[in-house]
Amino acid sequence: MALRVQTAPEKVVQRGKSRRSGSMVRIIVDQFTSFLFVVPFLIAFCLFVGYPIVFGFIVSLNHWNPLAGPLGFAGWSQYATLFNMNTLAAQQFWLGLKNTVTFVIISVPVLLVLPTVLAYLIYRSPFKTLFRSIYFLPTVLSVTAVTSLWTWLLQTQGGAVNNFLHAHIPWLVEQPWAWLSIDMATVWRTLGFNLIIVYAGFTQLPQSTLEAAALDGAGAVRTFLSIALPQVRHVLAFIIVTSTISSFNLFAQSLLMTGGGPGSSTEPLTMVIYNQSFNAMHMGSAAAMAYLMAIILAAISFVQYHLTRERAS
Repeated sequence: MALRVQTAPEKVVQRGKSRRSGSMVRIIVDQFTSFLFVVPFLIAFCLFVGYPIVFGFIVSLNHWNPLAGPLGFAGWSQYATLFNMNTLAAQQFWLGLKNTVTFVIISVPVLLVLPTVLAYLIYRSPFKTLFRSIYFLPTVLSVTAVTSLWTWLLQTQGGAVNNFLHAHIPWLVEQPWAWLSIDMATVWRTLGFNLIIVYAGFTQLPQSTLEAAALDGAGAVRTFLSIALPQVRHVLAFIIVTSTISSFNLFAQSLLMTGGGPGSSTEPLTMVIYNQSFNAMHMGSAAAMAYLMAIILAAISFVQYHLTRERAS
């Protein structure tokens, strides 16, 4: 019987195959181990995000009472009702959307311009840490605490602001003061967050560019407009989108400061949804409003993001 002698090339081939198989096993083990680290997040995401989204959509397709549960299948009729202006639900929805857009138009430009200017001033200041802490402090406060503070400050009778101004301004009960009051409280609380983000962008400015601008005789304003702002344009685009989303979620300020008044002029869409679900007990209609609001907000954010990205690029 002839013996087969294994040549060196065959040994090399087998050794290479065993190495490849060992590498594949290690890759599979590494991927499985990585997946195990992600599993807790996936479970939490499905329980606290995925399930509410699916369940809320199911609720929007039914006549649903929060106490009694489903009272009958409604299908898409509750969405169609929101486009029928002869119904009370549609009138409330679109009035709430109008009020929300009004607040967005008022607040977003302020939350873009003011933090940007302050961030640059702090960036050029020798007391960076002190000013950053002062402006960021209101951000850590709860919205309830902030609205309670500003409600006390802006009381028509005995309010600290009116006493200081020696005036009788109806901050919380008449327009346009009501919107101005809500906007001041919102800006005071959220300005610090945007400021820190823009400040982080300014810290990436090349010092050589700033020094060259100073040697060329560029003043502080010219340096800010021509050098600093273009360098943080991507950050500003991010702030526009996030501030818009945050302003669309206006709720506590209107509820606690003005109660949606005077009349319904400061009642945002989130407050309409809240009243529809917990006061009128029409959970299905409220869910339909919430999903339509989400679609509108997603469309606005999509358009806004692409417009700002094109200008920033």
